[in-house]
Amino acid sequence: MAKKKTKLFRHKARMSQAEVSEFLGQLGQKIGEGQVVLRQTPEDLVLEMPRHMRMTVKVSKKQKPAKGTRHQMTVKLTWYDEDHQEDPMALGLEDRSGAFATGMHNANK
Repeated sequence: MAKKKTKLFRHKARMSQAEVSEFLGQLGQKIGEGQVVLRQTPEDLVLEMPRHMRMTVKVSKKQKPAKGTRHQMTVKLTWYDEDHQEDPMALGLEDRSGAFATGMHNANK
């Protein structure tokens, strides 16, 4: 039996080149910080971003009889729930302050 997609968010807006650039820059920063909040009513959509995901960039064009050639660029990020899990080979190491750090460390530091 096929699983059904659930649409969580959709927004379209006509923007200037500068506005698109600013939005994408802010989006990239939020992805790097690990959390993206998309504003909507009645509730905001909060996405916890994994450390690894698949990125696909697609560019296409289509001839439209009334308006001419329509160009489209799509950037798609895809991940699974298990992509949020920590690296199974990561170790919990105690630093000098007594706090624990995770991840692999370079012994030559």
